[in-house]
Amino acid sequence: MEELTQYLNQILDWHTKLGSPLAKYLLPGLSKSEIRKKVAALPFAMPDEFIELYTWRNGTPARDPNWVSFIEYHRFLSLDEALDVFQMTYPITKQFYEKTDWIMTFEDGSGDGYGISAVEEVNPITPIVFLFEGEGVNVVSESLTQMMRTMVASFEAGVFKMGKDGDLETDFIGLGEIAHKLNPDIYFWTRYVSYSGFH
Repeated sequence: MEELTQYLNQILDWHTKLGSPLAKYLLPGLSKSEIRKKVAALPFAMPDEFIELYTWRNGTPARDPNWVSFIEYHRFLSLDEALDVFQMTYPITKQFYEKTDWIMTFEDGSGDGYGISAVEEVNPITPIVFLFEGEGVNVVSESLTQMMRTMVASFEAGVFKMGKDGDLETDFIGLGEIAHKLNPDIYFWTRYVSYSGFH
């Protein structure tokens, strides 16, 4: 079992421990051939971590009124939904942002969220970017594996708790401190912890 899958399983375990219903909403993973067929039309290649994520689970159903956050307030998009979002937003992204070649996989309901970057020839491991209104598109992790390692550490530290509405609540100050500690070379988190008004 790959390291990324181990972290994803730990996150799901934490949801269950906290009383989250996430497990019943997650869709079964896809085969590698299914995923590769669906992403074949993209104008860039996606990394192995992207394939591994969607072989683990295929996100949660679109527009379900009872949707549950996977991390923070972000829902795990199914592959078809992630590709639909990409097709709708790519022209706008290319017009307004420097970083354009990525697929949003965790979305907060308002259009902001985390995305997995495309493969570059010299580096098969690709960074995770975060689109946040007013802040543009910023690198927040060197890889999806490292991002999920950070989220597991955040669960362990009590950053995430179940709210009265049945969804995750996030201590964003605590999240920033852990993310900065585990990702000291990522400028986004350096700025995050020094600028308390960011969230």
